[in-house]
Amino acid sequence: MRKLVVFIVISVLLSCTDKDAFRKEEARKAELKREEIYDVIRENWNFMPADFTEEAYSIVEQWPEWNNFYSELLQKPQTDIGAFQRKTRTLVNQVEALQSTIPEVFNVTEIQSRLTVLETKLKMLKMYITLDDIETEDVVRTVEDINVEIESIVSRMKTILDKSKIQ
Repeated sequence: MRKLVVFIVISVLLSCTDKDAFRKEEARKAELKREEIYDVIRENWNFMPADFTEEAYSIVEQWPEWNNFYSELLQKPQTDIGAFQRKTRTLVNQVEALQSTIPEVFNVTEIQSRLTVLETKLKMLKMYITLDDIETEDVVRTVEDINVEIESIVSRMKTILDKSKIQ
C-alpha cells in the first residue's frame, strides 16, 4: 500500500512538472510568433506622404482635423503590437471626425465617399490588428490600400481645384 501511495505521489509530481514545462514552451512559442508578427507589421507600416499642390496644401493646412489625422498616420509606432493597436484606434477616431469638418471647397460627394472608404479601410486595419491570431498579409494589404485611398483623396482635391479654375 505504501509503495502505491509513493508511486501515485511521484506520478502526480512528474505529470505536473511535464504540464508546467509544456505550458512554458507554448508561451515561449507564442511570444516568438508575436515578435515575428510585430517585425513584419513594423517593416510594412509605411504610409506615403501626400503629394499636394500648393493651392490644395494651403486649403488643407487650414483643416486641423486633417492635419491631426495625417500627422498621426505618418508616425510609426515603435514598441510592440499594442502600440499598433492603439494607433489604429486613434486613427479610426480621427478619420471619423473628418467627415463633419470638410472645408467647403472639398465638401462634395467625391471627397465624402473617399473619406468613407478610408474610414472603412482603417476600421478593417483595426480589426485585423486586434485579432488574437493576426494575419500579417491582411495587415500589409490594408496598409497598402490605405495609401491608395489617401492618394485618391489628394488626387480628387487637386481635380476639384483644377475644375474650379476653369469655371
